[in-house]
Amino acid sequence: MKHPITIWLILISLTLTMFMLGEVQPSSEIIMIVLIISAVKGLLIVAGFMELAGVKHVVKRGLMLYSPVVVFLISLLLL
Repeated sequence: MKHPITIWLILISLTLTMFMLGEVQPSSEIIMIVLIISAVKGLLIVAGFMELAGVKHVVKRGLMLYSPVVVFLISLLLL
């Protein structure tokens, strides 16, 4: 795990940003921004806190692609 305190602080700031955006009048742009932030948070958690050093590349890639793919599918449903 590289720099866990930095990753933790980034996750907290992203969460607070999502909260503040959620308090604004919801629009499709704000929803998309919140979804993108959610994908970034998922990638940070997988890359920073999951011990995937000895895992096969297929599993690691699958976990790294999970958040962006889910966000993309949700955004397609919102169109």
